[in-house]
Amino acid sequence: MARRLFMAMLVLLLAGAGARATPFTPNDPYYGPYEWYGTQMNLPDAWGFSLGSSQIIIAVLDTGVMADTPDLAGRLLPPLSATGSPPLDGRAYRHGTWVASTVGMTVNNGLGGAGVGNFSILPITVTNTLGHNTPQWIATGIRMAADAGARVINVSHSTLSYDPLNDAAGYARTKGALVFVAAGNSDQLNGMTGFDNLIFVSATNRNDERWHEVLKDGTIVGSSYGPYVDLSAPGDEILIADPTLLPSGYGIIHGTSFASPLAAGAAAMAWSIAPNLTADQVLGLLYDTAVDLGPAGRDDEFGRGRIDIGAVAAGAYALAPEPATLALLAGGLAALVIGHRRRG
Repeated sequence: MARRLFMAMLVLLLAGAGARATPFTPNDPYYGPYEWYGTQMNLPDAWGFSLGSSQIIIAVLDTGVMADTPDLAGRLLPPLSATGSPPLDGRAYRHGTWVASTVGMTVNNGLGGAGVGNFSILPITVTNTLGHNTPQWIATGIRMAADAGARVINVSHSTLSYDPLNDAAGYARTKGALVFVAAGNSDQLNGMTGFDNLIFVSATNRNDERWHEVLKDGTIVGSSYGPYVDLSAPGDEILIADPTLLPSGYGIIHGTSFASPLAAGAAAMAWSIAPNLTADQVLGLLYDTAVDLGPAGRDDEFGRGRIDIGAVAAGAYALAPEPATLALLAGGLAALVIGHRRRG
């Protein structure tokens, strides 16, 4: 409660000081027609502060990323592998490219769609050539990512045990990184608990409901949910880039695999604006600015709420203001706190 009050007061102060950024709409042709979730997460507000910094590394622990994906050009770092075999190129199983493009398609390059920001992408292979992972490979990948300087680490794979991942994510936290994990697509309650270092992300739809659908063959899919869920983000009808998809090189996909990188992108955006924030501060921003869905407070379907990247960006700016604004914020915050106490 105190932290939410603090964030609310900072946002009010920024508005009063005329320091709110002007929303920015990118020139990417598929952004408007297909990326409905950009408006829902207030991405234009975030882009008013920053289009994302290439100094911030997001590690994508997956099946490899296709290096010839045009909308990722210039920001793919040399790939690594956690499996003991060479890195995969992403062509046999394109899931890694889809995940990377969700968060990393270049913003405002006049091509295709827009990701969350223009971050650097570090592909780390954590599967074999059949697309299967092991908890040990993913845990090794998390540690490799942290050692390579990644501030944000995304795991859009289910695995047999999350204990090794949680331990590795604890190591990553000591290096200043956050680890995001897809909640799963079983459409069922999962009673997992106890993974304090992993940020599990469930998926929502256009109506800010838990993503759930019946496929043409009658198969029911939807976001898994339970006490382990920390946050939620859009995961229905998400635009992805894939140079093997003809003729456009883009497609639409569903799942928590794509909700997780959107939430991860919110953290990367916060660090793009305020690189000196700690991992705990960034996670606090994500929690405190999330849009509360379902029952009031944390719940098993949406966690602490659906990501609002615009609010995260404003909060990051408030926590790292220009020097000339610092005294104003400090004085105004003190006044608001005094006023709040008097009214109480």
